[in-house]
Amino acid sequence: MRRRSSYVMLSPLTLFSGRIRLGNETFNIDNYTGMIGFTASDRYLHGWVWTHCSGFNEDANGWFDLMVASPSENRWIAFGAIKVNGRLIKLGDLMGEIFRGVSNLGFLKYVSKPRGFNVNLQVTARREDIIIAVYEDPVEGHRYCHNSEIASSTLIISKNGYEKVYNCQGRTFYEILAPKVIDQSLPLIKSLETP
Repeated sequence: MRRRSSYVMLSPLTLFSGRIRLGNETFNIDNYTGMIGFTASDRYLHGWVWTHCSGFNEDANGWFDLMVASPSENRWIAFGAIKVNGRLIKLGDLMGEIFRGVSNLGFLKYVSKPRGFNVNLQVTARREDIIIAVYEDPVEGHRYCHNSEIASSTLIISKNGYEKVYNCQGRTFYEILAPKVIDQSLPLIKSLETP
């Protein structure tokens, strides 16, 4: 991308175990399913929508990861991958594909036809489950990350009359990064600075 950004997904299906301390509380985590990845750039994109599920109700080893990036205000490019029933389906190529769908705060609908498959993904996040983090952008000021880690998603894959539905309820990551706050009523957490 023009802004020299790269999205790196190191492990789309990772098990986490251990303890998390938050203030005076300690939470034990045992085999929590998640992912490891990051976006690297000398400056943030104009915006992005990212969503991920590790482990479907119907396929514990399945996952999806979708990044819809906006290098400029009027252009949205989608790329990512899906793994279901042991099969990897790439979304877009190295440069991505034109985003076909709808995205707003708390909702994403994405459709694609990679390699003969029909992919239909819908993600929903309740507003009360969304927080905002402020990212410092050394070039353009701030970016606002609207994030829910307990969203829900439904993925429908079909091909040649075969159709399968995969659900990830309350365990889907969903975030929208924008140059401004989309909803002022959402809680704002501590600013995060780039190194």
